[in-house]
Amino acid sequence: MPVEDPPERHLDRVRLRGYIVICLSGVVAFSALTVLSSSTEIQRYIYAASAAGNLLLLLGVLTSRIRAQQVDTILGWGADIGAAVTVWAVSRNLGPMSGQTVAFFGIFLVVWFGVLPLRTASVRAALLVGAVAVIGAVRSPPEPVPVIVFALLALLVGQMTASGRVIRHEASEKAHYANLAMTDMLTGLLNRRALHGAMNAYYAGGTRGAGRTQRTQLGILLLDLDHFKNINDSYGHDVGDSVLQHVAGVLRACAGPDDQVARWGGEEFLMLVITDERADLERRATQIIATLRAIHSGLPPVTVSIGIAHVSEAKDVDNLLRLADRRLYRAKRSGRDRVNKDTLIRLPDEG
Repeated sequence: MPVEDPPERHLDRVRLRGYIVICLSGVVAFSALTVLSSSTEIQRYIYAASAAGNLLLLLGVLTSRIRAQQVDTILGWGADIGAAVTVWAVSRNLGPMSGQTVAFFGIFLVVWFGVLPLRTASVRAALLVGAVAVIGAVRSPPEPVPVIVFALLALLVGQMTASGRVIRHEASEKAHYANLAMTDMLTGLLNRRALHGAMNAYYAGGTRGAGRTQRTQLGILLLDLDHFKNINDSYGHDVGDSVLQHVAGVLRACAGPDDQVARWGGEEFLMLVITDERADLERRATQIIATLRAIHSGLPPVTVSIGIAHVSEAKDVDNLLRLADRRLYRAKRSGRDRVNKDTLIRLPDEG
């Protein structure tokens, strides 16, 4: 089953597309205005070509038919062409080696280091610095100051880019390992640690007491596959793993948008359901049982027994789990493939 991007990554991509649109719009507007104010015909041709190329790229980004990798490739090519044309124009004395010219060269550095591999961007930056150095040396009189400023600018952009990529890589690795620590590798569901932490956080948030009615409450479904050992013994552990993955997919499909599902251990699963009503837990459990009966996906048929518990019935996480486990055991004793719906409020050993 393909893994979808988390909402944060999707939001970052939306923001990136917005930034690109803003930047391209500015470049198109600047190029168009420069065409009108250019003193030579060759400058007008250069800026008109720049405006047309950036306008086409802007339209491609706005239509959302162009992927991020394609945008990077096009931006890299555009920077290559722009740098070559600008170097040629400056070498022909079409513009002084002013601070504005150096800043214009700096745009190409930012694009290269932003969209290309670090080594590739470094080679292009070195070539551009060399070209600017040659232009500054052959001027009459020579212009060493703009060359030195641009060389330092290239070094700064490259260093900042390299440092930023190291930081992003380390952050990505930390997030990856943190995700692994909370995920069951076989099913892709949360693991016991993750869901136990979520329940503890809920109780720690003051769910019992005067403020409880102001918060949405929760309940849990504790599920155990019936006769799972027989499936492993008869069909092998590979098929058993496929059955576990199938059940995980059914639980995902049956879960609400705010619910969480975990592989609790072995053939046990736990679903945390956001609801104020115990009856909602019973309806969700019935839906899961019916879905598993109806869909086998070419695998050995499997059923589950379910015990339910609601936070209104237990003072803490341990008692909540014990109550669900007690009801799961009763569902097993009553014939399996069912949800235990007793209305026991307290555990027998609670008095």
